[in-house]
Amino acid sequence: MSHTEELLAQIDAAVNDWTVSGDAMRCRPTAEPSPVPAVPVVRFTGRDRARAALVSRLVDRGLEPAAAHAAVRAAENGEPTEHAQLVAAEARAAVGETVQQLGEVMRAFARALHPIAEAAAAVMRQLDEALRSASHTTGRGRHRDRPAWQSPYGPPARRKR
Repeated sequence: MSHTEELLAQIDAAVNDWTVSGDAMRCRPTAEPSPVPAVPVVRFTGRDRARAALVSRLVDRGLEPAAAHAAVRAAENGEPTEHAQLVAAEARAAVGETVQQLGEVMRAFARALHPIAEAAAAVMRQLDEALRSASHTTGRGRHRDRPAWQSPYGPPARRKR
């Protein structure tokens, strides 16, 4: 695009841009495409990965890959097939194994955090003891010769006789 055509395109954009008001001469430059895609490119989504794992388990049980794909798709859509019970059983087994693995990970995580929690509790006990001992040594407290709402800097209230 030549310089003249570029200027004419900017003028056209400014004349036809009514986003602010009817008399505004503002030009918005065209946005350049972002080099990074908006959505990261992944091979599988969660549903696709679960479907592929279930198909793999069914193939390990002796089904043909095409029949396993068809059975999983049919079960996903709620359609009855001859392999519906096998698909359901494999899905339950896969969920059970995943829950068991997740439980092991959570137990290991809790074991790893236990020393940290004990150390934090010991530090909090020390802080509590330090704060309690500091509050006994200051000797400052509420003045008994004036009400709590009265300024400690003003004169004390006069006593009635």
